[in-house]
Amino acid sequence: MLKTIGKTQAQLLQALYRDGQEFFQISDAIRILDNQNEASVRRILSDMVHRGLLLRLREGLYNIIPYDREPDTYFPDWHAAAHHLAGDTPYYIGFYSALVLHDLTVQPSLIEQIVVAKPIRPVSQMIKGIPFQFIAFNDTHFFGETKKWIQQGTFRIRCSDLEKTLIDCAFKPQYAGGISELSRALFKSRHIINQSKLIDYIVRFNSDAVIRRLGFLFEALDILPELSSELKSRLSPSSTYVTLDTALPKSGRMLSRWGIIQNLDVETIQSANFT
Repeated sequence: MLKTIGKTQAQLLQALYRDGQEFFQISDAIRILDNQNEASVRRILSDMVHRGLLLRLREGLYNIIPYDREPDTYFPDWHAAAHHLAGDTPYYIGFYSALVLHDLTVQPSLIEQIVVAKPIRPVSQMIKGIPFQFIAFNDTHFFGETKKWIQQGTFRIRCSDLEKTLIDCAFKPQYAGGISELSRALFKSRHIINQSKLIDYIVRFNSDAVIRRLGFLFEALDILPELSSELKSRLSPSSTYVTLDTALPKSGRMLSRWGIIQNLDVETIQSANFT
C-alpha cells in the first residue's frame, strides 16, 4: 500500500516521534496541531487511518503504523496496546498472559488478559481480530505487580509477579487455561517460587478456594511438601466444596482432605508437565 503524507500529517508524525509517542490520544494531536480546531483534527486523524498511517485502537486512542509495515497486517505489541487501553486505570497483565510473560507455558496466548482495579467497559474488546479481556479485581485482590521490559527493552509494562500470577490462576482457573496449565506452571516454577512471599500473598488474598486448589496441586504434583502442609494448616473448616477446575463441569470425586470437587484426575494433572 502506497502511503502518502501531507504537510500537516507530517508535522504531527514528526512531533509524535520526537516525543516518543507511538501511542497517542486525540488530545495530544490537538496540542501539536494547535492551529486546528478539534473537528479538523478528527478529520485529519480519520484520513490518516484511511491512508494506513495510523491504527485506531478505540475512540480517541491511536498508534502510529511504521511506514514500512502493511496496515492490513500490522498490530503493535499486545502488552503495549493493553497498557494504553487501560489508560489511567491501575492494571497489570495477568492470568494466562502473565504465565506467558513468565515463560511458564508451551502455547502462545490467543487473548490478552488485563487485571484492572476498577471495571473497564466493554469487558471484552476485539481489535483487528485480537481479543482484549479486562478482569476487574477488588482492593483486596489487586496487588502483587512487577514491571517487565518488552520490545527489546524499550517499553515497560506492569505484570503480576510470579507468586501473584499463580494465586490469580488458582483463584480463577478458567482464565488460566484450566488447572492443567496451572499445574504445569507450578511444576516449572517449583525451584524459583518465593515460598514466604507466596504464603504472605495467600494470607492477604484471603480466599479459601486458592488455598484448597494450590494445596491439592502441590500434593498431587509431589512438590514443595512444606508449602502443602502450611496451606493445610491454614484451611478453614467448612462443609462447602470448591470445584478444582472451573473450566470443566462441576462433577467429580468429593475430596474431603482439601474440600475439593476433583473434576480432573491426578494422572491428567501430572501428565501436563510432560507435554
